[in-house]
Amino acid sequence: MNQQLDNTDKAILNLLQDDATLPLKTVAEHVHVSIATAQRRIQALVDNEVITKQVAIVDPNKVGYSLTAVVMVEMAKSNNSMQHRFERLMNAQPQVMSCYEVSGDADFMLMVSAKNMSDYHQFTRNLLTYENNVRHFKSQFVMNFTKSGTKIYIE
Repeated sequence: MNQQLDNTDKAILNLLQDDATLPLKTVAEHVHVSIATAQRRIQALVDNEVITKQVAIVDPNKVGYSLTAVVMVEMAKSNNSMQHRFERLMNAQPQVMSCYEVSGDADFMLMVSAKNMSDYHQFTRNLLTYENNVRHFKSQFVMNFTKSGTKIYIE
């Protein structure tokens, strides 16, 4: 369901995507509504699952995860059951930051965070195997984060 957002909702979403820790008073002032209105609007956005999660974004290098890989995965069999199984498996892996079903030659694209190459190698050996319906995977390693974010700018 695509929820209709008015300009106030959009402004709130843009603010909170930059900093979800902003006090209600600050949010209210920026979007020119009362604190109570800002609180109701934010709660409605949460209740309607427009806001799905509020998180802290961590610099991987500062917490010992110096390797990030973009992994293109081609499945051995393409059927709903096997794809859902792979999605559940990837969802359960803490190293997998993102898992996207994609079009083109690959079936899935993963963003994987690892401590080092040995850690990443262990991940591939354990999870990107024929037993998990993986025919082929291709890894590309992030050399530099020019831009990394989660914000969807809402006009």
